[in-house]
Amino acid sequence: MKKLSLFMYGIAMLLTFAATAQQTLKTAGQVRSGKGEKLPGINIQVKHSGKGTVTDAEGRFSLSVAPGDTLLVSGIGYKKLEAPVNGRSQLDLRLADDETALGEVVVIGYGTQKKSDLTNSVAQIKGADITRRPVSNIQQALQGLAPGVTVLDRGGAPGVSNATIRVRGITTFNINSSSTSGYDLGKNDALVIIDGIEQRMQDINPEDIESLSVLKDAASTAIYGSRATNGVILITTKRGKSGKLTVNYNGYYAWQKSVNKPQMMDIESYMREQVVAYTNAGVAVPARFSEESIQQYVNATDRYKYPMPNTWFNTMLKTSPQQSHVLSLSGGNEVVKTRMSVRYQDQQGIVENYSDKLSEVRMNADYSPLNSRVHFAGDINYRNNTNTKPTVEPFNNMFHGSLWAVPKYPDGTYGLSTQGNNPLMFDEIGGLSKQGIDYFLGNVRGDVDLLPGLRFSSQFGTRVMYTQQKNFTNSYTNTDKNTNITKTVANNSLTEVRNTLREYTWNNLLTYEHSFGKHDLKALAGYSQIDNKQTFLTAYRERFYNNDITSIGQGANDGTKSNSGSDAEYGLRSYFGRINYAYAGKYLLEVNGRYDGSSRFADGKRYSFFPSFSAGWRIAKEQFFAPLLPIVNDLKLRGSYGKTGNQSVDLYSYYDALTATSYTFNGVPVPGYRQTTLANTDLGWESTTQLDLGLDAAFLDRRLNVTADYYRKLTSDILLNLDIPATVGLNAPPQNAGSVENKGVEIAVNYNSKQSGHFRYTIGANFSYNENKVTDLKGTGPYITGSDIDPRYIIKTGLPINTLWGYQTDGLFQTVEEISKYPTLASNTKPGDVKYVDRNNDGKIDANDMTNIGLSFPKYTFGLNAGLQYKEFELNILIQGAAKVDTRLSGALAEMGNQEGFTHEIYANNYWTPEHTNARFPRPVKYDLRNVATSDRLVIDGSYIRLKNIQLSYHLPEYITKKALISKSTVYVSATNLFTISKLNEWNLDPEAESGRAVYYPQTSLFTVGLNLQF
Repeated sequence: MKKLSLFMYGIAMLLTFAATAQQTLKTAGQVRSGKGEKLPGINIQVKHSGKGTVTDAEGRFSLSVAPGDTLLVSGIGYKKLEAPVNGRSQLDLRLADDETALGEVVVIGYGTQKKSDLTNSVAQIKGADITRRPVSNIQQALQGLAPGVTVLDRGGAPGVSNATIRVRGITTFNINSSSTSGYDLGKNDALVIIDGIEQRMQDINPEDIESLSVLKDAASTAIYGSRATNGVILITTKRGKSGKLTVNYNGYYAWQKSVNKPQMMDIESYMREQVVAYTNAGVAVPARFSEESIQQYVNATDRYKYPMPNTWFNTMLKTSPQQSHVLSLSGGNEVVKTRMSVRYQDQQGIVENYSDKLSEVRMNADYSPLNSRVHFAGDINYRNNTNTKPTVEPFNNMFHGSLWAVPKYPDGTYGLSTQGNNPLMFDEIGGLSKQGIDYFLGNVRGDVDLLPGLRFSSQFGTRVMYTQQKNFTNSYTNTDKNTNITKTVANNSLTEVRNTLREYTWNNLLTYEHSFGKHDLKALAGYSQIDNKQTFLTAYRERFYNNDITSIGQGANDGTKSNSGSDAEYGLRSYFGRINYAYAGKYLLEVNGRYDGSSRFADGKRYSFFPSFSAGWRIAKEQFFAPLLPIVNDLKLRGSYGKTGNQSVDLYSYYDALTATSYTFNGVPVPGYRQTTLANTDLGWESTTQLDLGLDAAFLDRRLNVTADYYRKLTSDILLNLDIPATVGLNAPPQNAGSVENKGVEIAVNYNSKQSGHFRYTIGANFSYNENKVTDLKGTGPYITGSDIDPRYIIKTGLPINTLWGYQTDGLFQTVEEISKYPTLASNTKPGDVKYVDRNNDGKIDANDMTNIGLSFPKYTFGLNAGLQYKEFELNILIQGAAKVDTRLSGALAEMGNQEGFTHEIYANNYWTPEHTNARFPRPVKYDLRNVATSDRLVIDGSYIRLKNIQLSYHLPEYITKKALISKSTVYVSATNLFTISKLNEWNLDPEAESGRAVYYPQTSLFTVGLNLQF
């Protein structure tokens, strides 16, 4: 019996071993298309199991399975395949094209739609295209990737982006707010929706983005009604996928440097130019510019005793690091899927004491019980951002009022200009401004299938943001040991800011889909509500015990202290719907409507309806088109028309607002309140109607895809301050009156090559043309802002918004006789001065002679991207540019040494003298700005072409990575803003920067080394 038991035990062990061996079968293979092309990125999953993988660049995969398992094979644009293993260790799989799924699924308002069924103008960008350029914010990453989307990347200090996005031009303006950049255009920002909740673009990690859609025409944006005039950007984040746990690391380390570094005129040329300037002004030449002094300065070796006039850009700008690390985990099964990502980013400034650090975590989960009609999802995102910069920013003084100052002496003290300035001193000991932001997002959603094709969804989201700033100005005394000039800041001071934001969003959707015969019907009905509450608190104190004590309560408790605060609240309630109908997959129709109510308006004006209509015709599906299909594989015509709105009026604009004031009774001041501006209870929405005509076509077996659009949109009821009778005794209120037109053309072309051995490439190009024009100001205006020494801008009927405004010129006066026969801007005009054109021929030069001298917004934008892959190597290039845009120079850049400012090397030996009459620039006249009045001489063509990004990647072969238990590994090097072709290059200026004095934090170029790993 004992022997029999041992025998049976042995048999059982053998059977167990055999069964175990069967469960660990290793199968490998390759997935190809029906035409034999290798297919990367195809999902391979074991049916009824959490195991899975993705094919590599060669379409290959490897997986541990049981002999009886079945593989589920799927990919976008291909029919799903079920492949039984049947004990095979090698599988060669073929996927057939799915004609119903050709073209990716595009995210649209409150849903998705197959690209082939779109009747609207929507540009979709993949997350991989966004992260290919290592930048600190998404706005920069979008540049050059989509037609109709103009990104003005104007640099920005660490953690602060000055990039703005404009979709199909500028639609509105604010005549009550202006700066050296012209009238405020802040109300032209696109609406940003992330996973169904309105958010800021800077509040999302680029590595978390699955896709980004830009809704451009009224038919696609009208579903968002009163917030959609300026376009809508929809961001969908990555979510967990069923299969084994996947761990991804994406990190890079970069070196930043300024794209441009303005060059000061060499010391001898500058000093001799100053002699000419003082002489032309008819004043005594200072001793510093005597011939003996010039020789001393030129030949000096002791630059502490004989400092250079301006070395600030070489002194202040440096190369600095930037790094980012993202770790994400994703996995799950058919019931529960989760994904979590953690990011740390550290960006140091190219000027000392600028820095930004960001830490964040994002997690989402999807729960779908088996054989259930319900689905639940949730998202949590928390981020902490800390930012530091000098309280007295140095950039203005790097150009202005800081000549002849030693940057820093060996003993740690600073040199000072005549005005007592030193940018390095301000930067290092002037004090720091610190800002901390805590941001939280919570989002839950539930879906239930009520009936076949009928689904109800409800989503509730919360955004909370707490901002705290401490802006501390140090007290200090510094004496220049060379000149004895002293700079004293007697009192230190602190301004502290604490702001909060809480916003709640509740979305409810009812969707229905049904197909019968050749008819396809989809319908959507929804309700949405947003509640936003904000608080603002500011406090100020000065005379702290020392510069290390920065607690607001430790400042002087006297009459110098102050504080202020306010609360704000608004809400939006909306009802909306959409109907999509298709017949035989070739006749397409869509109708949208939204009924919005906003608390920003008075009763009777709070609600407005925003409808849209669109239709499409897939000509390629017509029988008569069949002979052309081998050449034109797909062709669709589409058109749309609709209305959208803009509710971005100031809060409480329709109230009778009271302003604090004081009165005197019996010699005693008494506080009181008074109304200064008449209220307008009829204030309403700005609205935009837009027509779009488009075409989508595919050629060469769908490898070449072309999209083209023409649009015309008219914005009406822009807020203007129309005249009211003076007897009212109050300022005029804003009224709905102005109109602006934008029209243009957009073209996008994309080509994907066939696999040729180990080589493959893709090329994409896009082009946009936008013509902007103010069409009506209701008899008011023109509205002009700016001055003779800074850019002037105008808003006038018939001209684009913020047109540059100034004098035309006709060269330089060459003789006294010429001057005697022509009117002049200034008295005592002499040869070498600018000849301003008397446009109205009234015999004098004044403001009536000013005209359009340039465009502040580009008329043409374009982008070209290419990807080349050979074996394990991959090269990606992005070229981007703009044309028909101008930059107006001002400040030291334009003054050519006439004031105490930086003098660019371009002026060296290139200004008018009696011996050099064909000079490019007029004669210098010290402390006289007659030759730098705002005119076309100071306007430079801002058109440019820029190599925005180039990246070379190497994908490590699987036989190397699998030894380290790594599924995928990619190393790369990249460079951004590598070179630029522009007329502004000779000025060492960034062509993307706005007009003015160039006193901004410079845009940077990055040289990056990165690593992407998947486990």
